[in-house]
Amino acid sequence: MPFWRSLSVRLAMLLSVALLPLGMIAVSQTWRLERELGEVNSLTLISFTAQVASQERERIEAAFGAANGLAASLPELGNDPERCERVFSTFLEEARGRFSFAGFVPRSGIVSCSSVGEVADISDFGTFKEIVDIRERAVTLDQVGRLSGEAVLVVSLPVHGEDGAYEGFVAISIPHNDLDSPYAEIIGGRAMDLFTINRTGEVLTASGSIGTAADRLPADRAAEALVGGADRFSARNGLGQERIYSVVPIVEGTVYAVGAWQPEHGVPSDTAMRFLWSPALFPILMWAASLVLVIMAVEWLLVRHVRVIADQMRRFGRDRALPAALPEGRLPNELQAIEEEFVLMAARLIRDEAELLDTMHDKDVLLKEVHHRVKNNLQLISSIVNMQARRTTSKPTRAALESVNRRVSSMATVHRRLYQAENLGQVRADELLRDVVAPLTDLAQPGKSRPRVELRLDPVVLYPDQAVPAALLVVEAVTNALKYLGPDSTGDTWLRVGLEDRSEDQVQLYVQSSQSPEAPDGDEEPEIAGTGLGNQLITAFSRQLGGEPEVEDAQDVYSLRVTFTAASFDPDGDAA
Repeated sequence: MPFWRSLSVRLAMLLSVALLPLGMIAVSQTWRLERELGEVNSLTLISFTAQVASQERERIEAAFGAANGLAASLPELGNDPERCERVFSTFLEEARGRFSFAGFVPRSGIVSCSSVGEVADISDFGTFKEIVDIRERAVTLDQVGRLSGEAVLVVSLPVHGEDGAYEGFVAISIPHNDLDSPYAEIIGGRAMDLFTINRTGEVLTASGSIGTAADRLPADRAAEALVGGADRFSARNGLGQERIYSVVPIVEGTVYAVGAWQPEHGVPSDTAMRFLWSPALFPILMWAASLVLVIMAVEWLLVRHVRVIADQMRRFGRDRALPAALPEGRLPNELQAIEEEFVLMAARLIRDEAELLDTMHDKDVLLKEVHHRVKNNLQLISSIVNMQARRTTSKPTRAALESVNRRVSSMATVHRRLYQAENLGQVRADELLRDVVAPLTDLAQPGKSRPRVELRLDPVVLYPDQAVPAALLVVEAVTNALKYLGPDSTGDTWLRVGLEDRSEDQVQLYVQSSQSPEAPDGDEEPEIAGTGLGNQLITAFSRQLGGEPEVEDAQDVYSLRVTFTAASFDPDGDAA
């Protein structure tokens, strides 16, 4: 039986269809929740990045605020270098080491108003050229620190005259070493790297060595592509490591903080593998587990018990073996009731079959006794007729009595075969014909040679209603054939009796014999051709079989054929 026709599988399929809408809703809601959690996580990482970069943001904003105030005081200072030096030096003293340089840098690059206290020419310095060309507030990295004497972040604010002309910029330097922060402690121990970049993509600060900062930034995009607003994305860095990057502006339009976070422990970076870790997979697993549970439950609680009862039924149907009662409590109540009813039904059926077999046996015994007594009575009649034939002196009377005796003996042979048959409702027609034909060969006319007898009998089973007239028909036909038997053109004398089992329950019965090529005398014509008793009996027996006799009287062959339909047997043993 195909497995999909199993009760367990069908119930599982039905349950899967019933649970499918709920499963789809659960998966959809889980995916939605996961996306929302992802957005929350993105905001959290952005918030953490902004929190970690708070020191840089405060220092740079403070520098811009101071630069804005110093730029506002420049018109009052005029061209007095000493006064400028006092103002900028006082500012550094009050900053208490938070800044290492403050001053006004004109477009010429000749610095005379600064905290250094002397005139300095930085016109050929790369950072100066970069800041002058920007003409906007900016933050750049000066790793040499020509005026500060150390690596610094240069916070620059452009200065314009009363006519709006660009005159230069106020520069405040922040010591680079002061921007190192214990990032791991700030975010509770989660490993990450922090970078700050300006709007041109230049790395200003970095956790760890600033020389390796480029290798720890995303390898698939340039640093200037990171600026523009808050963002979160996953990418591999220049070292091939998977990182989650969060970008947040700490000084809008000027400086951005970039956090590089290690993925959470145990979460795969591959998209396909990440799906296997996704909470959306949980409803699918629950759906699959429910199907397995249903199959196991149905198999354990129902199917296996039904299988046991089915095996008991098969064994009973095959061997009539009474099923043994299962232990009490093994089956559920409903199946226990079915099993008990089946045991009772099987016991009743065996008892009824035994009674039926006894009745059939009694019927067979009685019927065989009837056939046996009929055979004895026919033999008694045959003996009486035979005694009367031996006492008569008239040849025609003796011939008539012998003809009657032959017919009675044939009917006795038929009844003997019937009561000897194992199944009284079915008779082997081939065996019956063999029994009735064998003694007839002694009836050949005196002075004629004994014929060669050929029996071509297929194994055909008939009901007695057809077997008896078929046997009697053969007796009459063989008697006629023997009466006019003679050698054929080759000098051979033969008698052939056949029974052919054709397709579609068609049976053909035929009797053939050789005869002399010379035409017989008028009073010796075959009886079937005239109006004798044999002709009438053959016609009557043929009609009982449902056929018509076909006679062929050739030059040296006499043939009689009867084709009829054998009654079919139904399961109850009655003719269809």
